[in-house]
Amino acid sequence: MQTLSSLAIQVLTLARSRLMADLRFLSGSLEQLIPAPAEELPAPLATDGGTLYYCPVRLLELFKQQQDLPARALLHLTLHCLLGHPFQKQELDRPLWNLACDIAVEEIIRQLAPPSFTPEVSPARQDWRLRLAEHCPHMTSQEIYHYLTEHRPGQEECAALTTLFARDSHALWYTRSASEEPGPRFPGAPTPGEESEDPLRETETIRPQNDQTAENLLLRRRQTLRQQWKQLARKAEADLKLFSRRYGRRAGALMDGLAPITFEECDYSEFLRRFGEQNEVMQLSDDAFDLIYYTYGLKKYGNVPLIEPLEYRDDKRIREFVIAIDTSGSVQGEIVQSFLQRTCDVLRQSGSFTSRVEIYLVQCDAEIQSVQRLTDLDQLHELIPQLKLRGFGGTDFRPVFEYVDQLLETRRLTRLNGLLYFTDGAGAYPEKVPAYKTAFIFNRDDCLSPEVPPWAIRAVLTTDNIRLLKEEP
Repeated sequence: MQTLSSLAIQVLTLARSRLMADLRFLSGSLEQLIPAPAEELPAPLATDGGTLYYCPVRLLELFKQQQDLPARALLHLTLHCLLGHPFQKQELDRPLWNLACDIAVEEIIRQLAPPSFTPEVSPARQDWRLRLAEHCPHMTSQEIYHYLTEHRPGQEECAALTTLFARDSHALWYTRSASEEPGPRFPGAPTPGEESEDPLRETETIRPQNDQTAENLLLRRRQTLRQQWKQLARKAEADLKLFSRRYGRRAGALMDGLAPITFEECDYSEFLRRFGEQNEVMQLSDDAFDLIYYTYGLKKYGNVPLIEPLEYRDDKRIREFVIAIDTSGSVQGEIVQSFLQRTCDVLRQSGSFTSRVEIYLVQCDAEIQSVQRLTDLDQLHELIPQLKLRGFGGTDFRPVFEYVDQLLETRRLTRLNGLLYFTDGAGAYPEKVPAYKTAFIFNRDDCLSPEVPPWAIRAVLTTDNIRLLKEEP
């Protein structure tokens, strides 16, 4: 068996070298996984994000069948890790999530078309690819998973799709509950009661031991591996942009898949403070306060400080603001209310507004549907639960800008701090650059934002992020 393992290692080394020569931006990712033999593995390859487990017999059979198949399987498995597939929520429908991930990865491989192996041509695969492309324009795992959950395939059809697209085992992606019996263990995993020097290998088993300590160790390891692969995803994305001329559109599906992984969440309160302007507010100025002289006076003269702190300070505050809501057909009322509630809470808690405010809440699809003028954040807070959306037509951003320009011309707004436009897709932008700050907040679960003009600020909020923001105290 030692001979078979040595031959299998040579096959893996050859496959890795060929892939690194063809796809330079994946060099770090291909070197991340440490090979380890696993005779009981039901597939040639499997990984938990830290170790590359291989079954020597199955891998050599795959190599004997066609010499470029191990390279294809290794690329398939590496892309799973790079896209964060093994580190998603455990509550997902596992068979459908496995299938969605395999389809997404195979689509990336089809587009990349590395010279290391010949493309796999199958009429059944092509039919499914065309069917999914109609509903999943970016062909990411999240898009495909949502489609499969809505159009749930039968058991036989799901098994046939798995045969078409699966190339590795996903057994190590999931933790096991205490009610499930432990399965076979991989080499390198500590036996019960045995301590490991490497914290990343403390729970390296197909199924963790049935105790809370092993479960916590496994969760800690998964989190560490997830952060490591997130860094590799950022590096691969940067390298792809650097070599964009070389790969061109062939890397489109991979860039779309990397977007949710490299997506950086920003501090929403700090984001809103961009719209503030310097105002004198009645508040102690810490910058102008010298604690040394203040305490010296109290010590020298009793309760008489030498220098009183200034009671006014310059701070960025918002006085006039416009919030526009895209009420096209795909916008949901619950998401809009969550967004408005979070925006209102941030503005109230952070003290971003002056005492006197002018807020215009505008609903617009292809034309202005509703305008509500508010002079107090409490009014906005009371309005949100009763808000009724109107419109549900197409998407056109220009009517809102024309309306805001009229407010400025008629002097109903004189010190407009900015316009915040909440939308879920692309629309027609004004040709003229507005005289005020404008931010488009895109509600996109794929973390992919449409292109905006150079003068616009762009941000992306996923549905889960908006709901999470709503639940924050």
